[in-house]
Formats: sequence, structure tokens, C-alpha cells
Amino acid sequence: MKTLITLIFILTFVHLFGQKKQCFCDKDTLMNSSTIDCKTTLLKNKSKLYWQYNCDRIWLTLENIKGHKDILDEVEIGLYGYTYRLGYHLVKEFDKTLLFRSGCPANGPCIYSLIDKTTGKKIKEFGQLICIDTDVSQEKKYQYDFVVYFSENYDSLKFYYADTKKILTVPFAAQKNNLTAVIPEYQFDNMFLNGNLLTLNYTTTKDKKLNLRINLADRKY
Repeated sequence: MKTLITLIFILTFVHLFGQKKQCFCDKDTLMNSSTIDCKTTLLKNKSKLYWQYNCDRIWLTLENIKGHKDILDEVEIGLYGYTYRLGYHLVKEFDKTLLFRSGCPANGPCIYSLIDKTTGKKIKEFGQLICIDTDVSQEKKYQYDFVVYFSENYDSLKFYYADTKKILTVPFAAQKNNLTAVIPEYQFDNMFLNGNLLTLNYTTTKDKKLNLRINLADRKY
């Protein structure tokens, strides 16, 4: 009877508080100070987002309020020291979706993935985004409800509204405007929104600083 009571207590504890996260490797102790942080991020819909690792696996979990878990990403165990750059890094929580950065080489463009916050399903994937600093303090997190990127042939800018899936296309040819660096997206310096007027500051390949102003409410787009 005592054993049964103990088992019931353990099962109840696990049900209420969840299983203990795995964040330790005893075979390679260097891993414990050289891979991803296992802290839990509590999302606005009460879901939880957290990385875990052991000696065999590194993985990112999205756990909803009912305890259902979806594995969003995994990193090869041999690359544990590069998890921050290669694995999913949360950039922005929108109302319905999560924007992650991943797949970043040492000095090259990253990949950005938009994930449904409820189902864990990938909605859209982007190449390098414009004016989205993913390493700033909490007070300066990306504040807009859209992301900006070049079209495939670099002849226009795309504004994708994360929760409505609306896309605004604005003509802006990179070559014509002298954005000819290997990664033209890096030539944009800042982005400011005042009402519906968006200002993008950029530096041409000839080191000339210019502004691009776009009225996001203009129906001509």
C-alpha cells in the first residue's frame, strides 16, 4: 500500500509539474558550459519554449498549456558549441507565430523560420531579413508586426505581416540603388516607423548614406 501511495504521488507530481528537463552530459563535461542555455521562455499564450540536451541529443521543445510537446528543432551533438548559431534562436514573438533565426555561418546570412505558436508547424521560411538585430537587449527587441526582405531577384522589397500573412511589395532594385555587396541586406542600417511612414536608412556600396521612405498604407503597393 505504501509503495502504491508513493507511485501515485510521483505520477501526480509529474503530471502537475512536468518531467525535469535534461540539461547535463556526464561524458563530455565541456558540453555543460559550451552549448545552449536550457532556460524556459514563457510565451504570451502560456506555452513554454525551452532547449534540452544530454550526451546524445540537443533539441528545442514547444510545450502548450495542456502539456502537449512539439520538437521544433534539433542540432547534431557534435556541433553543440555552435547551437546558438545553427539552432533555432527566438527573435520575435508575434500574436500567433514565433520567428526564429538559424543556420548562421560565421559571417554570412541566416535563415529565418516563422512557426505557428499553437501547432508548432512551420508557416514560412525567409533568407536574410533586413534591419533585424537578433543580439540586442530585451528592451530593444524587434518591435514591428512585419518582416522585410528582398525579392528573389533583388528588384523589390517584401513586407510580410506575420499574423495576417499579408505581403506588401515595394519596387526597389538593389543593383539600381547601388546595393551590390555580397549580402545587400547588410547595407541597411536602421528602420523607423512613424504612423504609417516607414523609413529605411541604407548605405550604398559607394558609402553614400540615403533614406528610403515608404507609406505602408499607400494602396499603390
